[in-house]
Amino acid sequence: MKVFILAITLLSLTSPFANADELKNKLANAYPAESGLTFVKHESVIKPGADEIFAEKFMVLDFEVSDNQQLQASIHSICNTVLSDRVLIEQLSNSGYDMISVSFDANSQYDCL
Repeated sequence: MKVFILAITLLSLTSPFANADELKNKLANAYPAESGLTFVKHESVIKPGADEIFAEKFMVLDFEVSDNQQLQASIHSICNTVLSDRVLIEQLSNSGYDMISVSFDANSQYDCL
């Protein structure tokens, strides 16, 4: 996992699709600051491919979680919230994103499948 984290290159702190605030607003409303799971920000990253021709573009969703015992349930909830919004997924896909990942700290992230 550390190799993956080191291999990704930060492109920007905002998403390139027309309404970047749509994702932020959706997650901030679904996971308000006073809940045990709080949306912090989203980042666009690229993981270079081994052959340097292909690269994967990720949308990483950063959250703070108050109960690490419920980490798996939190990942499931976040992924379901995003993946159930077909319009948002279409926008992300049209913007070249290959994957959505959830992160709770700088050392780990979990892919939404």
